[in-house]
Amino acid sequence: MGTPTWLYYLSGVLMLAVAGYGAVLLVLSLASRRPAGRDVDISHTSMGIAMAGMFVPKWAFGASAVWELIFGVLMVWFIARSIQSVERFGLHVPHALVHAAMSFAMLLMYWFPMASSSASGSMAMSGSAAGSHLDSGLGALLALVFCGSAIFTLASPNKGASHHGTHLPSYAMSGASGSGTPVGSHGGEPSPVGNIEAAVALPWLEDLSHVVMCIGMAFMLILMT
Repeated sequence: MGTPTWLYYLSGVLMLAVAGYGAVLLVLSLASRRPAGRDVDISHTSMGIAMAGMFVPKWAFGASAVWELIFGVLMVWFIARSIQSVERFGLHVPHALVHAAMSFAMLLMYWFPMASSSASGSMAMSGSAAGSHLDSGLGALLALVFCGSAIFTLASPNKGASHHGTHLPSYAMSGASGSGTPVGSHGGEPSPVGNIEAAVALPWLEDLSHVVMCIGMAFMLILMT
């Protein structure tokens, strides 16, 4: 398709970076016993690892059926979270809905594997729909949604909302939501884990990881159509 090989490797590295950052946030949230945003951390970690293997086939591992199960469960989870958010806060676009769409896109990537040439050979992924192609309209729509989410995230003054949502009082770290309370402090002195988390889980960095994931998924969908 004329796409330079280095772009596939760059995309794969960026996906691994998002996965690594998500894994770090997940470990910190477990250590601090803070569940907020943990589902997004799991999602970003899984998506980053899986997509890195899509961009660079020799980095891929695991059976497609296992990945499909993971993203199927994540999609159902985020849909349920979206419904709960609408029921509680009224009609709006929950941040979980975007993650549900991203999980659905991951399923499509396994159902309709892309075939392209790269330095390591064919980028064809094994899947149940080998030889078939993703509908160009659906792929373009999802790519547009993800690009729109990336633009909205960058432009939004509510930093960290892509990770925690705007309705959660502590959706962002100290100073972002106006609370001024560092994560892990619980109204008292910040814990060591809380101090580390406050330094790593920066709202703008969380948003950046979401933006990179959105752009990576949009790029993959365009390659597939």
